[in-house]
Amino acid sequence: MVKAPYTLKIILPVIGWGFLCSFFSYTLILTVGTLGSAVVWNFFLVGTPLFLSVSALFFFLRYGLGMFYGKEAKIINHNIGNDRKLNPGLSKEEIKETLKALVNFCRNVYLFSFASGLLAVAFVTLGISLKGGEWPAILVVLISGLTGLFFFVPFSLFFSQHVVFPLIKESRELLFKKRESVEGVVLSSIKAKFFFLFLFPFFAVLVVMVCVYPIDYKTIVLALIGLAMALIIGRVLYVYVYRSFSEIDKFGRALDKDEKSVFVVGSLDKEFVDLGNNFSKLSEELYLLKKDSEESKKELQKRVTELEKFFNLTVERELKMVELKKKLKECLKKQSSKTD
Repeated sequence: MVKAPYTLKIILPVIGWGFLCSFFSYTLILTVGTLGSAVVWNFFLVGTPLFLSVSALFFFLRYGLGMFYGKEAKIINHNIGNDRKLNPGLSKEEIKETLKALVNFCRNVYLFSFASGLLAVAFVTLGISLKGGEWPAILVVLISGLTGLFFFVPFSLFFSQHVVFPLIKESRELLFKKRESVEGVVLSSIKAKFFFLFLFPFFAVLVVMVCVYPIDYKTIVLALIGLAMALIIGRVLYVYVYRSFSEIDKFGRALDKDEKSVFVVGSLDKEFVDLGNNFSKLSEELYLLKKDSEESKKELQKRVTELEKFFNLTVERELKMVELKKKLKECLKKQSSKTD
């Protein structure tokens, strides 16, 4: 059976989504239709697809097939089978290597998506500028390109992490059973993911403004007001959700103490409340186990002390018996010598 590279399961959908985002930006620019001269149009119609095709080909070869120093892709494809699980019989060092490769692969896919998309926007914008395009055309191309880039980059990050989720979990479980830990793994923060939530309304407003071009100041003011309202809502949602998650970290730190911990959140969401109840039950069971363990330890120490006392008394008694037997023998010897 031919083994398909596991990384293609990530890269092909990412590339497909990238072309879809490019098509969106491409169509948005064509809809507005303000590029000007035929020279500018020819550069845009030919140069943009050519640059994107070259970027996608390099993306496919390096991150899909492991070419051009794609070290992480080679490690992943070598240690993961067609069943999307780690190959059996991997050593702990190979599991560590695979885990690091998965984490770095997702980060590199995200960074390359951002870098390649930004280069494409810069290439097209600069090319139109050099070909004599006017500033409205340059502005439309820049906004449309950044909008497509924004839709592309979060998908590459979220999708790659979604695909490797079971493998990351499997690797951590195996290393935990082997009592091993992995050093030097750079993890992302959930704060960074919420950052994209704030930007969605911004780019939505940009798309609307491009579509209704030319725009007047009233449209701009209304768009800015709507954007501010959307950002406020996003900020409130972020604080609300993140505070609930931060309580989990506080609860985990409280478990290290000898006191009984209770996980309580101010959230009104069923998922967080159920999570809090389960954590509280777990904390209570852990506290009772720790308390029973301490009581058993005290009882064991008490028994050890009693055994030591008994041992000392027994040894002392035996020593006295030996001494008495020795004296008895001496007395018998003296008695025997007098009789003689």
